[in-house]
Amino acid sequence: MKVNRPALAYGALLLAMLISAGNFLFGNLAVNEVHPVVLTFWRCLIAAVFVLPLVLRGRTNPFQHFQGSWLRITVLSCIGVVATPWFVYAALRSNDLIDLGAGYTSVPLLTILFSTLLLNERLRPVQYLGVAIALIGALIFAFRGDLENLVNFDPHLAFLLMIASNACRGLYLVLLKRWNMKPKPDEGLFVIFVIGIAVLLPFALFVEAGTSRPFAYSWKVWGSILFIGVGMGAIYLHLLNFGTSEVGASTASLFAYLVPIFVAIEAVTLRGMHLQLYQGVGGVLIIGGVLIATRLHLRPSHADHPPH
Repeated sequence: MKVNRPALAYGALLLAMLISAGNFLFGNLAVNEVHPVVLTFWRCLIAAVFVLPLVLRGRTNPFQHFQGSWLRITVLSCIGVVATPWFVYAALRSNDLIDLGAGYTSVPLLTILFSTLLLNERLRPVQYLGVAIALIGALIFAFRGDLENLVNFDPHLAFLLMIASNACRGLYLVLLKRWNMKPKPDEGLFVIFVIGIAVLLPFALFVEAGTSRPFAYSWKVWGSILFIGVGMGAIYLHLLNFGTSEVGASTASLFAYLVPIFVAIEAVTLRGMHLQLYQGVGGVLIIGGVLIATRLHLRPSHADHPPH
């Protein structure tokens, strides 16, 4: 029987977005007991363990691929697998999952902005319009649709942390392009995870040492940690890589807009949250503005997903 690879690719991308949405729900559950830096450490460690069989199968030394590039690979690791998820889990200390899910859609937009700054790429006039529309939508979320919050400059800090995480994702992608580095699962990603573990370990130990019962989490939190590490650190990346290779980065990037929808469904059905008018208006503006900017971008492949 002939395998329908495009259909498999779309299914893989859909599952990847479901896992990404689950990262919000399980991350929000885990940070009730686990500090964001510790949760980021566990995510790196579990991801490295699941990538290790690919390294052993290749029977090569993954570190030899980066001789002379250690500074760059360290920068990529600190941005891609340390800062990016840390900002996410710091944001998820807030229960405003719908707002944070909407903020996720700014990844392609911020990638484009970094491309113009670091890769000297130019935007068309209509794309600047798309950027402006998306920023207006982001401002609506940042101040919860309340003019008084804007006047008093009382921003939604969790949403701003999510934007900071997306900025790290965008910068990670652009630096990969600028430095012409293409980390593969059996070499680059494993090395990036190992560096992330080395960076995070002292902080994780320091934080846990200050608790009354270090690493004594409930079974629900351990389950959440396992989902985050296995799902986001290993399965998500492989599903995304397969789907992107089959249908192209431009088409694959469109699936990112399913994440806030899945997050909203989870928040409403599983957490009893309610949609607000400003969330609908802001969400439409962000997604509409990002679509204008990214679909008309001269080099849409930059709107792909990094590890997150």
